[in-house]
Amino acid sequence: MIELKRLCVLIAASGPLFTDAVCRAADQYPNRPIRLIVGFAPGGSLDLIARILAKHLTETFDKTVLVDNRPGANGIIGTEITAKSLPDGYTLMLVDAPHAINPFVYPNAKYDPVGDFAPISLVASAPVVLAVNPKVAAQSVRDFVANAKAQPGRITMASGGSGGISHVGGELFQLKAGIKLNHIPYKGSGPALADVVAGQSDSIFSPAPAAAPLIRGGKLRALAVSSRRRSPAIPDAPTFDEAGFTDFYVSNWYGLLAPAGTPQDIVALLNRDVVTAVRSPDVKERFDSALLEPATNTPQEFVAFLQGEAARWSQLIRTLGIKAQ
Repeated sequence: MIELKRLCVLIAASGPLFTDAVCRAADQYPNRPIRLIVGFAPGGSLDLIARILAKHLTETFDKTVLVDNRPGANGIIGTEITAKSLPDGYTLMLVDAPHAINPFVYPNAKYDPVGDFAPISLVASAPVVLAVNPKVAAQSVRDFVANAKAQPGRITMASGGSGGISHVGGELFQLKAGIKLNHIPYKGSGPALADVVAGQSDSIFSPAPAAAPLIRGGKLRALAVSSRRRSPAIPDAPTFDEAGFTDFYVSNWYGLLAPAGTPQDIVALLNRDVVTAVRSPDVKERFDSALLEPATNTPQEFVAFLQGEAARWSQLIRTLGIKAQ
């Protein structure tokens, strides 16, 4: 059970009506285990973050937060289960960037990435890195673009699947750079990276945590990262700004959602405890070791963020006619 005295002191400055409402909710919630849905199989970044959060929230609530993996259809199966769940705070879901992309790529995705959910907070993010097989001649992004313009459609671009951040991020860069790559979707980032390492595919726009160990081991060459500052995971890789391709900022973000209609006082409580968890030294240490960057915000800020992501990617997908492969 949440420690009421501590919580009420923290939020008292928000006003008496808000304080009373939150404290009443805290007196009742949670009184049973919470299910945290992950739309992918165990072992990936989402699953790792979910288990870190679940451990911390279990200790905070003194109630079990159980990770429930529901893989399939690029996360759509678990997302639709969450959207249809009772909005009582006992079903949550950890999602990543494809949450805001899937409905525009997959015709069978029957959910609104914003309207069907009560956003709680961002949790973490990771930039995307353009990496190539070491045998690829390009030593820089400019080289890569020049080679792609010289042989349109010949250079291959692997991705973890249609609609994933490695796919749409790569499509956005092609649009900005005026090039055409040959997209090859895989069933997951692991097989995609493996084929780039093996030379079966030339390049990939991969989330940095997955690619960084291969880059540091010399199995991939990093050309640039899509963040405003260099990534600590691969400090030798320039940003796209430094490489001469400005305003290319793409990240694989991770955030916590509840079903639409979840009471706002419960959303407020969850937000405060998630923010506290992400800022705690033990969680920060585990994120650092996984090459993840902590990132939190308010529920209102997260709503605006999701709206922006959905608008950004839906426009790109319509412009290019991207469809699931």
